[in-house]
Amino acid sequence: MKHLMIKSLSLFGAAIALAGVGVTPGIAATTAQPPVAGQVKSADTGKATTLLVDGSKKEDLAKTLVVLHNTKNTRDLGGYQTADGKWQIRHYQLLRSDNLNKLDSDDVKTFTDKYRVKSVVDLRTPGQVKSAPDVAIPGAKETYISILGPHAYTDGGGDGDFYNQRLTFGYPAITGYRQFLNMLAVNNGGSTLYHCSSGKDRTGIATVLIMAILGMDKQTIVNDFMLSQYTGRTVKIEWISQYYRDIEKNYGSLQNYIDTALAISPTVQAKLRAKYLVSTDGKQTPYPAPSEPAQPNPTPTLPSQPETPKPQPETKPEVVTNGDGDQVTKPKKKAKQVKILKTKKLHTKRVYRVKAHKPWFKDAKLKHAKGKTPKTAKKWRLVKSEKVKIKHKTYTYYQIKDASGHTAWILNKYVTKK
Repeated sequence: MKHLMIKSLSLFGAAIALAGVGVTPGIAATTAQPPVAGQVKSADTGKATTLLVDGSKKEDLAKTLVVLHNTKNTRDLGGYQTADGKWQIRHYQLLRSDNLNKLDSDDVKTFTDKYRVKSVVDLRTPGQVKSAPDVAIPGAKETYISILGPHAYTDGGGDGDFYNQRLTFGYPAITGYRQFLNMLAVNNGGSTLYHCSSGKDRTGIATVLIMAILGMDKQTIVNDFMLSQYTGRTVKIEWISQYYRDIEKNYGSLQNYIDTALAISPTVQAKLRAKYLVSTDGKQTPYPAPSEPAQPNPTPTLPSQPETPKPQPETKPEVVTNGDGDQVTKPKKKAKQVKILKTKKLHTKRVYRVKAHKPWFKDAKLKHAKGKTPKTAKKWRLVKSEKVKIKHKTYTYYQIKDASGHTAWILNKYVTKK
């Protein structure tokens, strides 16, 4: 098995076979003239590559398009159904769009009266915002999250490097989409309108992530992404194919990418489903909300004699080591001291792999667990080594780093060149 090196590379620099991406015969049979997944010639490079299927239809655009005077690509996600067909996205809650800098009074009225927009999220760079600022929507809070960082470095036309390095593994994209998805879980009493310049790349990937969390299947997600082509925008099946290919080769699945790279907690994902999904049986039953842990009843305090809280000793999870050298945490106990005996800087090439499902940490003190390592072919380089002493035993941990700058600390026996 070849190992994937995450670096700046052209979308079609090599022919890459993607397992499990094509549609099933049942899906293909429902389309009059279905596009066929498989080894085809790329429109950009002429080289062979494996593509997803574009099952979008121009007539489907009418089901989602919000008709306005001065935007081309504003769409309501309402009506999309989950893979099991039991739930659908609420209407008038999630709106994706292109530039909002030319809205007229009628457009603004549509957003305020019909869609009750209370939150606008601008995914553009600071320079793009400054050159073409949004028309204000009364009563809506505007949040700026630049998915491309301080500068665009591209016109957003879309290519392999743009999707791989900027929208998939780029640090501003990881942190930006994390902030955006966490924001969506908070009740704002109205709908959220999110957009970039053309409403197809940065906004398109934001929509991919939303729909994946809410439970739509891959083909439905891809079809929505490709609808932008019917609004006068350029999108290609190669771009979304490369996005899925990179994620699945590095994280196994889009869901695992959301869980680990974006670090969207199960609680937040459950809140998103509870907020935006309703039943498809005609009853509009809300998706079940996640259960909240029971809170103890507070002790009443007389106003004339306010209770002064007593200082409590700080408790931290205890870090212990089992017979295999794995770190195990025990909550509500003072942490055992991890003593660093020796630190050494390392300068290696990105040729190392880590074993799957092993504990790794955010810092050298091993206080902040990152969970378990994913099953992935990603390659790392060694940055530092630390000899640490835990409960009278000595262990060696490596700090590892990938091409996108992500780092972690892991026991040396879990690092291999295989």
